[in-house]
Amino acid sequence: MAELGELVTFSNGRARPAAGARYRTYGANGVIGTSGEFNAGPRSTVVGRVGSYCGTVHYSPDRCWVTDNAIIATARDGVNPRYVHYLLKRLDLNRYRIGSGQPLLTHAILNGLPVPRLGRAEQDAAASVLGALDDKIEVNGRIAAAGDALVRARYDEAAAVAGAVIAIGELGDLVRRGVPPQRIGRDENYIALEHMPKRHMWLSTWTDASGVTSAKRRFAAGDVLFGKLRPAFHKVGLAFVDGVASSDILVVRAKDADRRGWLLAALASDDVVAHACAVSDGTRMPRARWQDIAAFTVPWPGDGAARAFGGFAAALARRVEAAASESAALAKLRDALLPELIP
Repeated sequence: MAELGELVTFSNGRARPAAGARYRTYGANGVIGTSGEFNAGPRSTVVGRVGSYCGTVHYSPDRCWVTDNAIIATARDGVNPRYVHYLLKRLDLNRYRIGSGQPLLTHAILNGLPVPRLGRAEQDAAASVLGALDDKIEVNGRIAAAGDALVRARYDEAAAVAGAVIAIGELGDLVRRGVPPQRIGRDENYIALEHMPKRHMWLSTWTDASGVTSAKRRFAAGDVLFGKLRPAFHKVGLAFVDGVASSDILVVRAKDADRRGWLLAALASDDVVAHACAVSDGTRMPRARWQDIAAFTVPWPGDGAARAFGGFAAALARRVEAAASESAALAKLRDALLPELIP
């Protein structure tokens, strides 16, 4: 056995990165933006230092900026940098946090953790197998991002030449069916706002409903979920599964399945989100209302063009869904192999 500090050096990130888009910026829970400068070298591991994401672990293959909510972990000479990433994931660092109101990880805690002393060949083998799985997951993530960008671009093109407008409420209905907690199965899929990525129209992450203690909204695969709490976070996406959603989410169902793509693209558009923000109730915790969104008009290219767009969006959604399903299976395999490869 060895102490973690024999394999890894730790340094704190810094606040307020320089403006720019050259490098990714990491906070305690992963990428949060971009920066014009970097303070961590390639193949660094980023560890959540403070707060609710204390102990989370992310890997950056490239130079990046790390904020002061996180710690930069750098492999010492002779240690495989990607192995360090998986070693830190294996340690489940959140259990070593101190403090209750504001959880914290310190360098002293990290440096003293006991870890296995694997040779370089074993490190390389573990990093190669686990890294190959994560690399494929990353490729699938890029497929989803490209699909999102393509739908938005096609929508903008069609909207620019549309000769009419249509109210959102003519394209979709609000699903008002509430479900009390005692009627929600523990194994049902549950989507809350934290499972909805910002400005990304494919909802490929959810959890089970075992922790649900309050009433939720029932949704079905193909429904569009719209985050009504703090709509500026731009959380709008297509559900791939049936399940229940947080009461902070509007569930919108297409009136016509062939027009679902236009409904999705419209609800996820900057114009609709900006309108939802402008008419939201509340200051500290603004909430959008369905009646305001339903009355908002968006460009309408005509029924034929909208249906053709719907077919295009549906084909992309199926490809993204398949990629997301594959990523979930790969992640499950990776997590099963991790304790076998790094005891």
